[in-house]
Amino acid sequence: MSTQCALAPPVILPGVLLDTNVYRELAVDEVRFRTLLEAECRRGVARYADPFAVTELFAHLADPRDPDFGLCRRAVVRVWQRCGPSGVEPCGIIRDSESRFAEIVIGTGLPGHDARTETVGVLIGRVATTPLDRPLDEEENSRLRVIADHVAEQKARFVETGRRLQATIEAIHAEGGREERKETMKRARRMHESPATRRGFAAAFIHGAYVNAGMIPPEPLPDALIDRVYPHIATAVEFEALIWEKLAFDGAKPESRGIQSLRWDQRIAFNIGQSIGARPLWLVTRDRDFARAAKAAGHGDRVLRLTAYERRLGISS
Repeated sequence: MSTQCALAPPVILPGVLLDTNVYRELAVDEVRFRTLLEAECRRGVARYADPFAVTELFAHLADPRDPDFGLCRRAVVRVWQRCGPSGVEPCGIIRDSESRFAEIVIGTGLPGHDARTETVGVLIGRVATTPLDRPLDEEENSRLRVIADHVAEQKARFVETGRRLQATIEAIHAEGGREERKETMKRARRMHESPATRRGFAAAFIHGAYVNAGMIPPEPLPDALIDRVYPHIATAVEFEALIWEKLAFDGAKPESRGIQSLRWDQRIAFNIGQSIGARPLWLVTRDRDFARAAKAAGHGDRVLRLTAYERRLGISS
């Protein structure tokens, strides 16, 4: 089977993003991957890669001693085979969610982010076209180390934020009697689940978009601005709420690998409910948190597990 897409698409389907864990799964199953790719091409799927998902793979390539190095390098090959140059478009890497969100808020993207996405696209090709039995060139290695350091720094910040949140909760628990503490936590959970908290998350995202663009946000943010922007980020907001639920109420350990990845996943969750051109975006993932957030935002049909996606493409198991 060829990885080239040679047939004109008879049916227009949504644009589809594969999550990091799906690329890793397909990295070790050549037949399944090629069958999927050929079905996508035949059906006219727009095959997109999210730069945050690719960056997660790159973070494991900075050090050949990383236990996930080999698997992630093969996964990058899959990204290239699926989203790189091929016989049928559209396919490729999309703008990162922070740049696209800034465009929604202030009318223009983030040039620095767009330049980094372009670099990610170039790096995918260079990594993927280097034979697996050859080490990567130092130029690629230096870029991968920068990416890995950035990912580690962002995760470290998130861990520290989570620890501060849990320390605050512990301090609350240390005060008052047992019943009083229970009532305090009930009030906190009700507030967390409220629409007001969701609007607060949305306002924080909008504020961050102005800061990322080097602009001073209006104070206070106009309600009309939040109302206009909110539908575009509903899933990202629900994913943010899910993160804080895990940290504040479920006792999740901020330093655990799964929790650290949530901050990165929240950026990917932005895509759920978005469209590129006329194509609504789907996310294929085995991570249930995406499905939970999407369902809460009213976009539950935009998230599929790999087996469900294969069925949609007419691939029999």
